[in-house]
Amino acid sequence: MARSNIVTGGTRYINGVIRNVRNIKRRELKPFYNALHEADCIILAGEGRSQSALYIGLGQMDKDVRTVVDIDFPGSNIRDAAPVLEKKYDKIALLVNSGSGETSTPKIMVRQLADYIERTKSDKFTINALVSNTKSSIGQIGERDYGHVVELTGRDTKSETTNGFLKHGIMNDVYELGSLLLFQKMKEAINGNKDYKIVFRKIETESKVVGKIVNKFISSDIYEDAIDNLETRSRITMGGVGPARHVAKMAAIRLQHVKRALGDEAYLSGTFAPRPRAGDILFLISLSGETEPLLGWCKEQKKFGGHVYSIVGRESTLSKKSDSFTIESTPDTFYERAAFALSPLPLHLVERLYQRGFMLPEYILEWLRVQHSVTE
Repeated sequence: MARSNIVTGGTRYINGVIRNVRNIKRRELKPFYNALHEADCIILAGEGRSQSALYIGLGQMDKDVRTVVDIDFPGSNIRDAAPVLEKKYDKIALLVNSGSGETSTPKIMVRQLADYIERTKSDKFTINALVSNTKSSIGQIGERDYGHVVELTGRDTKSETTNGFLKHGIMNDVYELGSLLLFQKMKEAINGNKDYKIVFRKIETESKVVGKIVNKFISSDIYEDAIDNLETRSRITMGGVGPARHVAKMAAIRLQHVKRALGDEAYLSGTFAPRPRAGDILFLISLSGETEPLLGWCKEQKKFGGHVYSIVGRESTLSKKSDSFTIESTPDTFYERAAFALSPLPLHLVERLYQRGFMLPEYILEWLRVQHSVTE
């Protein structure tokens, strides 16, 4: 396969992700971890990619994990649900992922539950937040007896003069991936009934695996071909079901910033995704590679002359019918590793367009500069 422009690495931000997670304070993580370990029920709160990182990381957890949008959640909000929850469970933990600590829905949930705890004096609830700013509205909950806050750095503070960059918040990649890695390893430790210290050992081991997977993926012909097609006037749809849909959503949100600068769009598969056309791109994520809806999407895409790529967990029908990259892993870790593997795509697309002399919005160019500056 002929290569037009080979991508130039551009994954040093992964080193920053690992470094930030390594630097989490043990004294902060211990009560945070213990609250989740002891809880009978964990309620998840987040928005956008933070929400996806939380859902992926806490997937397949050996506890009752709920969200406010669950069809059987006992109330329209956490305040209404709290009296019902404490009758059903002995210990309930609200788990929030918010890089800024100011995200609207999680902030409302924290305030409502804090008001309920203080009004009723209930000792069944804890509020546990992962933020990049402990002085934020959500971060300040750590000052309460029932609040536990862990600081994870990663949100950029050097680009305050770049209005578009701040508006779109594209540099959150480092924080979101770091939070995903942390939640994944906390989940594994809790499922194994281990002490919080094991989380850091798991992070060290996983960081080496993730690094190898990302490097192998970006060195592949499949990846280079995907970048070649992404820089054309084409739409891209990211697809998956179950946990894979959250991986697809993280990638789609990030790609959307760059594709819109080209006059194109990035979509998440489903009702609102457009019908395929010649030259469009479909990128699918599937552990089994045998999921019926994905095979149907793949068939339709190829019927109309589109490109189909996939990340799978094993040799399968999907891997044979698409340009595919295999991540060999357990079901428990596949989705986290797939999210890391896909993370360089927008960055390398920006780099390619910049090499071509394409005039990109300043906030996207700033993202490129900051990402490349993140080193060990």
